[in-house]
Amino acid sequence: MFIEGMVEYRPGIDAERYVWKKVKSAFIERESFGFLHFPMFKENHASKREIDILLVDRDIGVTVIEVKGINIKQIEGIQGHIWHFTKDYYASKGEPFNQAEQQLNMLCDDIEKKDSLNRAFSKRAVVALPYITSEQWIERGFNQLLNTPFILFKDDFEQGTWIQKLERMNIYKARLNLQDSQWDALKKHFYIRNLAREKTDEIKSEKQKRFSNLYVFTSEEQFHKEKEEIEKLLKEGLKIYIFSTFSISKNWLALQKEFCDEFQLQVFQTKETNLSVDTRIIQDGEVEASFLKNILSPAFPKFNLGQYIAVHNPHTDNLMITAGAGTGKTYVMIDRIFYLLEKVGITLKDIIMVTFTNASTNEMKERLQKKLLSMFKLTGKTKYLYFAEEVKNIQISTIHAFSKSILTQLAHEIGFGRNLKVRSFIKTKSDILEKLANEFFQKHSAKVLVDLNLKFYEVINMMKSFWDEMEKKGLTRREIESIVWGTVVTEEHQILKDLFQYVFKQCEGVLEAQKKKENAIDTGDMVRKLKLFTQGDTLKQLQTDKYLFVDEFQDSDNTQIELVASLQNQLTYHLFVVGDIKQSIYRFRGADYTSFTRLAERVNSSFTPVALNQNYRTTSSLLEKLDKVFSVWGQKCWGPKGKECLLPYTEDDRLRGMKINEPTIGEFLYPNTNKDNVEEETVRHIFEAVDITKQLPDDENKKISLVVRTNKQALEVREWCEKAGIGTVQNLDGTFYKSDAVIHFKMMLDALLYPGEAKHVVNFLQSPYFRYAIPTKLLIPLKGDSEKIIKFLQLHMGNDFTQYLDELKRLPVMAVIQKIISEKGLLQHISSYYEVKYGDDPDIDESIKQLEIEIAVKQYEKNLYHLMNIIQKQFDSMSGTLWNIHEWLTLQIRVNRNENEPMIEPKLGVVEITTVHRSKGLEYHTVIMPKLNHSFSNKQASFYIQDEKEMGDDKRTVGWKAKDIKNNYFATLQNYESFEVEREETRLLYVAMTRAKKRLILMMPEKISENTWGNLLGRAFNEVNHER
Repeated sequence: MFIEGMVEYRPGIDAERYVWKKVKSAFIERESFGFLHFPMFKENHASKREIDILLVDRDIGVTVIEVKGINIKQIEGIQGHIWHFTKDYYASKGEPFNQAEQQLNMLCDDIEKKDSLNRAFSKRAVVALPYITSEQWIERGFNQLLNTPFILFKDDFEQGTWIQKLERMNIYKARLNLQDSQWDALKKHFYIRNLAREKTDEIKSEKQKRFSNLYVFTSEEQFHKEKEEIEKLLKEGLKIYIFSTFSISKNWLALQKEFCDEFQLQVFQTKETNLSVDTRIIQDGEVEASFLKNILSPAFPKFNLGQYIAVHNPHTDNLMITAGAGTGKTYVMIDRIFYLLEKVGITLKDIIMVTFTNASTNEMKERLQKKLLSMFKLTGKTKYLYFAEEVKNIQISTIHAFSKSILTQLAHEIGFGRNLKVRSFIKTKSDILEKLANEFFQKHSAKVLVDLNLKFYEVINMMKSFWDEMEKKGLTRREIESIVWGTVVTEEHQILKDLFQYVFKQCEGVLEAQKKKENAIDTGDMVRKLKLFTQGDTLKQLQTDKYLFVDEFQDSDNTQIELVASLQNQLTYHLFVVGDIKQSIYRFRGADYTSFTRLAERVNSSFTPVALNQNYRTTSSLLEKLDKVFSVWGQKCWGPKGKECLLPYTEDDRLRGMKINEPTIGEFLYPNTNKDNVEEETVRHIFEAVDITKQLPDDENKKISLVVRTNKQALEVREWCEKAGIGTVQNLDGTFYKSDAVIHFKMMLDALLYPGEAKHVVNFLQSPYFRYAIPTKLLIPLKGDSEKIIKFLQLHMGNDFTQYLDELKRLPVMAVIQKIISEKGLLQHISSYYEVKYGDDPDIDESIKQLEIEIAVKQYEKNLYHLMNIIQKQFDSMSGTLWNIHEWLTLQIRVNRNENEPMIEPKLGVVEITTVHRSKGLEYHTVIMPKLNHSFSNKQASFYIQDEKEMGDDKRTVGWKAKDIKNNYFATLQNYESFEVEREETRLLYVAMTRAKKRLILMMPEKISENTWGNLLGRAFNEVNHER
């Protein structure tokens, strides 16, 4: 068993993983086990040490490997134990062998407390230098020094001689081989012994097929009778709920604190003394629903009935969970997984989980692994350690990644090969449109365009925007070819309609042929093409009886809804879909806020609906105020006919605050502002919020957020803060692939891939990686001749760059990139890059400038590590070529506006500026919304597609406009879309307002414009009597 700790990208990680792979491949068939990043804590957790690689082998004993991802030039010298490094390495000095030896001693001292293992096995500590050859080591003369330790070099790993070297080196050599009992004891020390058998025994044992016990006690005597059994069951891993009419002993609860902290033990007490129920013990939720709903829940208001039902429903049920803001849906999903593992006996490989973002995917894996490791710590049961190891193999992915995995398996069904590539086809689409339009005008006079005051390129761009909208809405080729283009008023306008029909009856077919020729799809296809599989039996080629969890289901589009329904209907997937239609805010990407209703209509079997309404985020007093606003939007008095609601909000949707305390001073404010004083008033409220949060206890959320609608608004508000001397961090939509770290990384790939093209090399050399200042005047005489420019550069800087081109011939591309980052000291010089970039702006206070430089440096570093992590997940050792990585990143920069920058934790007093889309799932002590008069009118749109739920038959109608020309559907679809946009903006407001934990401040404009957040709020306030 070889266990990998979950570690984010950091300097040196590539070297560690390289050595780990070598260790794993060499020892996996032997009687061995190992750990990548093995943590050790001193007594009382005073300090922590972490072994890079720990190998335990029956024949050669215990080995600690300290890995250093350095090159020979980064070692200045070695004095005793101390190695001195150059400035471009992340540390100035280190003691690699001493560090490894101390870790070995600390570990073995603990192991050898068992008499049977004292001096029973061999021990060694070694240093691995996978980027340095033995020849380079000898050239520097380090091999002559008495104080240099045993080293595993690059050529040892490449030639396979490292194992023999390892076996020859010992700090202590055992006289005899380990006996069976000793080897078992050594495995037991690391909870490795017969793990597969133990896991099977534990999971498959009928006795263990239990998840929880719920106790109702009406007397202390009854509790004391069961207390010992409860303690035993907690240690076995059961979740325990206790409901009592008396106070449980505080001393006993203190002894069970660890179980309470992990919510394995939940205790509820009622003030009702006449609870008409006998003592009961309910196993795994097997009780009549009426008892829970009508007796237990009213008597114990802190009991979360919704969560209990969602977790304990029979595993064969399809569950539809409506989870309001702050109601703990992630907690419920993880508990449901535990129920399936414990009660049903499935494995993690039987579970598929679809999340909305890559960040959500990572968070879910981390939280699941953390829970499993906590359960192992609480119970000592090895099955939890086994499950924790399996977490890395669980299929948790975004809908696009999940869809691509299905497409890859079934690609042959639609004429593609298995090794599908992903590219943008942006230029290909434009070329197709232009070619088809030219064909059309060879048969029809182009003079009509002149008469209509339309230029040819304008028409091409218009059709390109139409096509993009069709893809966004998830239309398949058949649906696009069968679009109803409507009628136009005059005959001269007919030519435009005929052009659209001609082009869109063919463009998808032409593009499809090109895609099959290249065996490639675009990002939109990853979901769109799945419609082709949902209308037949093709999906039956996939595995059946999986447990499918879908998070944020309210943001699913029609194709995703069809896919989930088909997986249940055809493959008997057990569904657990969770979301909140009030938080459906991605309609512009094709999301359908009626997704829950539409799924229920399409699935052949029934759903069990469960509502989660107990809010653990916002204070109850603030929730009560917000409820009055939301209730107004929920009234059926809106829309063109005054019979619709803006927000799907009824009494059942009302959030019940579990944080019951005194109202915070100024918890809900909506001061009047105008364009002249809104900046000043906003700044004043920010300073006020900072003062309030500084007085809070350390364990409270002190975050302050300015929530806006768009990235542009965020930049405007940032300028307000800069002028006022307020530090900010920004959390914006889809900016990752436009960030400095990514753009500079792309410059590096350009230069490495095209070293003969001067523009790429010059750009890279002037980036923060090399930091050369190349005067343009010196290049002008060379007249853009790449060959001459390259020679000129080499003349002045030697092999400073070309050395890495040579390295590419010997090392994997990511290892070379890591060397460049390390050797050129990129991360040490980013601050100087931003000092130049921000310049001497007299309008910005110097202290704020320094703070923003500090934030920018942290963001750059986080973005770089995030990019490296994505690349490592995207490519394996075979596919991770320079060409493939370059092609992939070029595509992402061009089209990916969904990937967000990883967040950095703001300091106290630093305000987070976020768009509402990015704020989803986050929470803040104070939320301030300064931009409420921004128009969200859709009147500028020139193309509308009929919603699928509005279709009369299997054909879509479209409304289109070109200059003053409109078809007969345009006005109707525009009006429909206007109200749908208003509804979406209301849902966005709901999301923004429910981010607040304690205080919400709305900067209301005195003069409210139509189609603005201010207008939506103003109309609600007119019906609600709030005190200002």
